[in-house]
Order: sequence, then structure tokens, then C-alpha cells
Amino acid sequence: MDSDRITGAGQDLGGKVQQRVGEWTGDAGTQAQGLADQAAGAARSVYGQAKDQVRDAVRGLADAAPDSIDQARETGRDYYRRADRAVARQVGDHHLAALLMAGAIGYVFGWLLHNRR
Repeated sequence: MDSDRITGAGQDLGGKVQQRVGEWTGDAGTQAQGLADQAAGAARSVYGQAKDQVRDAVRGLADAAPDSIDQARETGRDYYRRADRAVARQVGDHHLAALLMAGAIGYVFGWLLHNRR
């Protein structure tokens, strides 16, 4: 629980007491000050509640982050395995085409590196 919630509740209670004292004594200024303190206390309490909710939400995200990272890592590994199997299957089915493709890629890289000089 946030300290602003506690302070706000105390200020609200103090405002209620001050308002009642103003009513009993017939002092409109004391009544008005009590109402103002109640409003300020309620606002401070709501502010403390909002801080608590944000803090809880951030903690929830921090707790969920490792799980999300692990899930992303597993998904990446799964896609890598699938792609590796698909390439191996294609190379296994088409030996000559794979050899020619590897040679062509090597030739292009060599040509690009040689032209840089």
C-alpha cells in the first residue's frame, strides 16, 4: 500500500472531523476547510491507488518478461529446425541443382570481392 493512500485517508478523516466540528459550532469557515481537506484527502488517496496499480502492472510485466523471452527463443529454434530440415530435404532431392547454386553463389561473392579492389 502506498503512503499517499494512507496520508489521503488520514486527511479525509481529519476533514470529516473538522467539518462536523464546524457544523456543531456553527462556523462556516471550519466546515468549508473540512470539506476542502476531505477533497484533498480523497484526491491523494486516489493518486496513491493509481501509483499502486502502476507499480503492480510494472511488476507483472517484469515477471512475464522472462517467460516471453523463453517462448521467443523456443519459437526461433523451432523455425530454425524447420528451415534446416527443408533445406536438407531440397538438397537431398536435388544434388546437382544444389551444387550448381552453391557454385554460383560462391562465384558471385568472389566477383564482388574482387571488384572492390
